[in-house]
Amino acid sequence: MGNKVQTAWAFIRNHKYACVTFVFLLIIGIIDENSLLSRYHNIKQIREMKAEIRNYTEKYNYDTERLNEMNTQPDAVKRIAREQYFMKTDNEDIFVIMEDTDEEAE
Repeated sequence: MGNKVQTAWAFIRNHKYACVTFVFLLIIGIIDENSLLSRYHNIKQIREMKAEIRNYTEKYNYDTERLNEMNTQPDAVKRIAREQYFMKTDNEDIFVIMEDTDEEAE
């Protein structure tokens, strides 16, 4: 046991700069809370959040446009009710046509 410790200590003493560099890279690359690995995960999370912000911004702009349309055009409310909620007047019939997306139908 003592021989192995002396051999390891001799290796560390002879290659002290390489050992210190290895420990430094290990700490910077993996162990530290600000490591390169955690920075990679943070950058990935930031990209995902920016994409989510873009999606919500587009949805907000679309909804704002629809709201302005509903406030300025009286027929827009009727059109939206018919298109999105399948509402109808008393003298109308509604036919909903949906495409079959199952692979078995082909």
